[in-house]
Amino acid sequence: MRKFVSLALALALLTTSLVGCGGSSQSTSASAPQSGASSEAGTIGSADAPVDVKIMIKDVFPDEEDVKLLAKNINEKMAENGQYVNVVFEEPPASSYSTAVPLAMMNGEIDADLVYFQGGDLAVSQQGLLEDLTPYIEKSTYVKALMDEANATKMANYPYLLWLAPPRTYTPVIRDDWAQQLDSYKALVADPTPDNYYAFFKEMKDKGLAEYGITADGSTARLDSIFNHAFGITASVVKEDGKWVFSKASQAEKAKLEFYAKLYADGLLDPEFLTNTWDVMEQKFYDGKVGVLSGTAGAVIQIYNNKMTSVNGDAAFLDVLPPAKGVSQAYTSVDVTKESRGFALNADSQNKDAAFAVLEFMASPEGRVLDKVGIEGVHYNVTDNKIVFTEKFPEWWARFWDTMNTFEPKDPSLAEPVFSAPATASLDAAAKYMVQDTNILIPEDMAPQWDAMTNYYNEYAADIIRGVKPISAFDEFVQKWNQAGGDDFSAVLTEKLG
Repeated sequence: MRKFVSLALALALLTTSLVGCGGSSQSTSASAPQSGASSEAGTIGSADAPVDVKIMIKDVFPDEEDVKLLAKNINEKMAENGQYVNVVFEEPPASSYSTAVPLAMMNGEIDADLVYFQGGDLAVSQQGLLEDLTPYIEKSTYVKALMDEANATKMANYPYLLWLAPPRTYTPVIRDDWAQQLDSYKALVADPTPDNYYAFFKEMKDKGLAEYGITADGSTARLDSIFNHAFGITASVVKEDGKWVFSKASQAEKAKLEFYAKLYADGLLDPEFLTNTWDVMEQKFYDGKVGVLSGTAGAVIQIYNNKMTSVNGDAAFLDVLPPAKGVSQAYTSVDVTKESRGFALNADSQNKDAAFAVLEFMASPEGRVLDKVGIEGVHYNVTDNKIVFTEKFPEWWARFWDTMNTFEPKDPSLAEPVFSAPATASLDAAAKYMVQDTNILIPEDMAPQWDAMTNYYNEYAADIIRGVKPISAFDEFVQKWNQAGGDDFSAVLTEKLG
């Protein structure tokens, strides 16, 4: 398993000299031109023989009109820069994407040059099927410019997935027209302790605004984004009694679960939080059955805000709430062991330089307008040197890069912002309260132990929160956790973290 590298190495990805896109790789000699690509920097293919670049992305279907227009625009705009490609979006699997893609990749059923993963990539990379992206990033201009510190650290630790996006941080939101009716709102914003959050949830329930204060969709992750740091769960791996332990088996976790159990017992936590699917969870929010929902900062909060105001009126725009304050204050620590999703370069691709050139173009100013704003004449028009959105703009979404970093199209400039004020506020809050995680990649040979430990945690956490087991059962859980593999991990944690 790849060991962590220093932050200095991660930052080197941001400061290496900028010399255009393309690069060497483990399976392709830097001096040998690839099929259809010129060995001359900055040129790819020709007008008569563009290089095919096959791309597979979740929810991006080749027969959709927007996707056809996207491919056409990429081809035309790259050709203007002497890079002749023919982008072909391939049909994503109909079954569960996160499980189907890794299996198909390992079975040799995917021939795409660029493959978007949303889980399951670790086993694929361990089989040598994914290309190390480090040399491509080092030679890039625009990709590197969009990487923040967390992106760089993840790439240094695990150089097989590239995802130019802000950290996937859950940020809690409430509709403003409700917040203004709650006496506890100002106290919460001024001093967001767990007790003040409890009072906030209780007041909205007592006043009949909502049936429950907060909900989730199958786990405590959305709650943890608010409360982990307040209870001292500052990382996935923490120091307890002088040694490294996974925080799930820490005394801080016990205190947090006790708090969740109180929310549940007092009717402030949706009793169906473990069985809700994401769409059911969100509908409860729009319907006013729950008052607070945590969603991914940026694009998801944008969707929540748009839907909430369309259902409940403009006064129901969303307010972003701070993380709870206690031992520490932050949203859930950002895991930097690796990207959890992103684009991988197929190690068997014959057109690696051309494929990465597409990613580089989509990170360029021109590519970012295409990715973020859509197709001119369809999703926006240019009037008086201003980008003016059409009624079709809400149907468009970025297929490549989520990040809003440096997105300031100057010519023409935007007549209105791409993101609403609540979505922008969520990104600002996520940046303000961002803390990098301390964690390790689970060694492949210890995966069965980790799975057994996780199953014990899920079982006991659910039972403690729902009152099926008392909080004292947490000590029994820790014993089973350690027997299942926690004790065996002690040496690994010490080796990796010192």
